[in-house]
Amino acid sequence: MSKIIEGLAITTIFYFATLWSAFTLFHFIYRIPFDHEWDLSGNFVGMFMITIPYILYGLVMRVRQDRPVRQAFIVSLITVVCERVSIYALGVFFSSNGYGSPVPLQFIRGEAAPYFTPLYIFAGGIVSVSLCVITTGIRRRKPLPSS
Repeated sequence: MSKIIEGLAITTIFYFATLWSAFTLFHFIYRIPFDHEWDLSGNFVGMFMITIPYILYGLVMRVRQDRPVRQAFIVSLITVVCERVSIYALGVFFSSNGYGSPVPLQFIRGEAAPYFTPLYIFAGGIVSVSLCVITTGIRRRKPLPSS
């Protein structure tokens, strides 16, 4: 259980570092705030959020764990589900209490996470878990001994 909690902490750190980096890079490239062009910023930031934290965690797992593929699957699946549920729950809470749009997904996309679309929620989760497991499972070939 402690290995799963450690994995969740590592993934969360990668998640927030990637989010900050993606928003900064978006603003640097396009010179507009991320909440002005939902489609552009959503696709830009979403591609980072689906891939980078999970690939990085997969690389860490290759080095740190005994059964890295199994642990990578469990941790990445828990991370994906918890991230989506918590963002949506916060959106429901704030939109139902009169902040911004009364539609939770519109509130979330407009105020905090333009990448949070139904495609990101479902297909992005499958891609994220798959990338984490694939990255963890790839092994480098050892060089053949030269004679």
